[in-house]
Amino acid sequence: MTAVLATAGAAGGTATAGPGERVAAPPPGPRAAGAAAPAAKVVKSADVTLVTGDRFRVDVAEDGSQQVAPLDAVGENGGTFTQFTYDGDAYVIPAKAAPFLGTTLDPRLFDVGYLVRAKLDDGHASSLPVTVRATSAKADGLPGTSVTSSSGGTVRAKVAKRKAAGFGALLARNWEAARGGGGSATPGLSGVDQMTLAVPGGAPKLPAAPPLVRTAAPKATVNGGANGPANSPVNGAAKGGVRYRTLTVDSIDQDGKPGVMIGFVHSVDDATLGDFGMAAPGNGRRAFSVPEGTYSIEASVLTGPGTDRSSRAALVIEPELTVKGDTTVVLDARKAVQYRTDLAAPPKPDMPRVDFMAFLRGDTHGKQEGVPPNGVGSLAGFYDMRLGSSIYNGNPKLYVTPTKPVTKGTLHFLETTSLSTGTGSVIGSGPTYKTLFLSEGSVPAVQTHSLAQSDFATVESRLHNVPSDDASTGPAQWYTNAFLPWTYTSVGHAGAVPAGDRTDYLYSNTPDQVVWEWAFTPDKGGRRNDPRRTLKPGQVVRQEFGGAPPTPSVAAEYLKSVDVVIGGGDHAPTTDDALAQVCVACRQGDLAALFLRGGADTDPTHHAYVNGEGNEMRFYRDGKLAYSTEVEPSNIRYSPDPANLPLAPRPADYRLVWESSDPDVPDATGTTDWRFRSAPGGATATLPKTAFCGLDTSTSCSFLPLLFVTYDLKLDADSRAKAGQPFDVGFRVSHQQYQAAPTGVTGTVEVSYDDGATWSGPSAATAGSDGVFHASVTHPAYDRDHRWVSLRVTAHDADGSSVTQTNVHAYRLDG
Repeated sequence: MTAVLATAGAAGGTATAGPGERVAAPPPGPRAAGAAAPAAKVVKSADVTLVTGDRFRVDVAEDGSQQVAPLDAVGENGGTFTQFTYDGDAYVIPAKAAPFLGTTLDPRLFDVGYLVRAKLDDGHASSLPVTVRATSAKADGLPGTSVTSSSGGTVRAKVAKRKAAGFGALLARNWEAARGGGGSATPGLSGVDQMTLAVPGGAPKLPAAPPLVRTAAPKATVNGGANGPANSPVNGAAKGGVRYRTLTVDSIDQDGKPGVMIGFVHSVDDATLGDFGMAAPGNGRRAFSVPEGTYSIEASVLTGPGTDRSSRAALVIEPELTVKGDTTVVLDARKAVQYRTDLAAPPKPDMPRVDFMAFLRGDTHGKQEGVPPNGVGSLAGFYDMRLGSSIYNGNPKLYVTPTKPVTKGTLHFLETTSLSTGTGSVIGSGPTYKTLFLSEGSVPAVQTHSLAQSDFATVESRLHNVPSDDASTGPAQWYTNAFLPWTYTSVGHAGAVPAGDRTDYLYSNTPDQVVWEWAFTPDKGGRRNDPRRTLKPGQVVRQEFGGAPPTPSVAAEYLKSVDVVIGGGDHAPTTDDALAQVCVACRQGDLAALFLRGGADTDPTHHAYVNGEGNEMRFYRDGKLAYSTEVEPSNIRYSPDPANLPLAPRPADYRLVWESSDPDVPDATGTTDWRFRSAPGGATATLPKTAFCGLDTSTSCSFLPLLFVTYDLKLDADSRAKAGQPFDVGFRVSHQQYQAAPTGVTGTVEVSYDDGATWSGPSAATAGSDGVFHASVTHPAYDRDHRWVSLRVTAHDADGSSVTQTNVHAYRLDG
């Protein structure tokens, strides 16, 4: 199980809120709409073992960005991890290490991008060099660790990768002992102050460590009372007539004693005039020199020391505080009320749960401070500010103070709860219940909710494994993204689930403002998404992921995703519009803009999150090759997402061939061979107001008449069919999303049982009333030489367009 929560502050990539709380990082700035260059593709892959023994594959793109995938199974005993990107590097922090981050463990131990650059990946190194602030005996006593040198309380050592899991197990035991011990127990390693990565000879220098809580030094900090020195700006006017005052912030914890604060103090008029952090492990009474004006304070007030992870916390928000003279404000945690969402009729008692609170307070210029529900910021929010609750931090109760509506700037407030019918960290095949409570402008007084079954939308899903000769471990990821008016988040329980049928439930208190998206990563291959939609109580959605070989998707690509924003420029839509899309394949003038993705299965609108590596493309104009990826470096193969292709300034015949494969499933290949005719001045594409042409979003375009084939096969959960029996090959033929359906479609099916070396004769397919074509084939008896089925579908329409869709290893026979 990976509990999905979104956090903030990272540039690209995905992030998680803590042990097992997977989250997605915020999108970077928009890219120019007319950019002709295809997206960066993977140029290098490496396996990396961390000091905890956890193993990951790191794919490095040509632009230096990294994508990370776990190599070990996710399950009861491990595999959950925190992932985020900081300063261009991917960080992967296993759940067992998260409580030690920034104290005992330097976060750069988990900078997998640097580990690859420094040649500390598994292909180059069998151990990890570390520096440990401890005695030689203490360092040498750590599992898998051997000392190489020692000087002045600091030792150089190396951690053998084959024994590193022992160090990870030690961290897990110490955290459990600290959590179970109560009192002021804090996780650590006896006699070890800190471990950090040592730079090997010839390697690039270690990058700056990512901050876990953003802090900003005040212009002047006044200690020991309300009045500063006579020459400080506190007691006078600064240049230009701006008067500075002393703002003193104190707190009372939930037991009525002096509290410890972690959070933010910032100007609502203009955050550049005053923006201060109270960093973990927290502060007592603080005083700041600030210009006169309106301020907002958001802080977790801890009952107990900030170094004790078990200390209770309450989020106290004073959203509009006027400072006209020296001012003291006391954050009173006793005014906080508990946030709690439960089911009116839970299917089982004591359901595993993940709760989280996020907020952003914006000034009058739009600058925001707080804990967003995505990126690095929520990692700090979840643990340091204690705004999250799960089995990984002892399921603490969450508290917050209600507020009046703000009159300056903005206040976004979000609370999420995810309930599972699984056990511990395993979701299982039972349902999950995911809820979002959004509030604009204030924190509501009502913080307890009881939801009936009728309050939820129902999502019924059938999940398939990728066909294989090997036993499957089941789908690797199953989780939900929710796009809000002001950000996005990945909600609640997620992770490995069994293949087969399942039901999940979704709720939002503002159903018209939340756009939902499911994410499915099969046991092999890349992630796929379904179409985004709003959901109302009582609505039922039925969907099927997998169960057919992947083909090009008809879905128009979304301008906003959890990792990247496409589009941009003066005429581009706002990136806050989660439903904004770009035309799949459209013509403007003498250029064709392609935003083609794979990943369609039984649903033509399912689509790959990104096209994986292993793509080749050829484009012909009137029978002559006009472009080929073969002109690119041999280690780069671009997919048509995006691609701009040169068209003739007259009517012409075109052919586009896209060959794709996945390194996780190397024997399963797909080839799509499109043939079509296009001319300038074609009919204007009719697009909804949320969809745009791909080159110049301010003008119209025309559809390219591509035909898309998607299969409709009756396969079992492992994508297999019975051997020695007749089998119906069903398929659909469509135009791209928003284009009128093709007319006069005919189709044939060919089948191969020797990996495409030889093919049967084409069998004419019959169109059904539901738009599905059918052709019957008879499978041979099962044997080692006849266990894989490859398919080739050829379709034509009345306008002269055609497509040949070939899938080698489309599915497997059961035997």
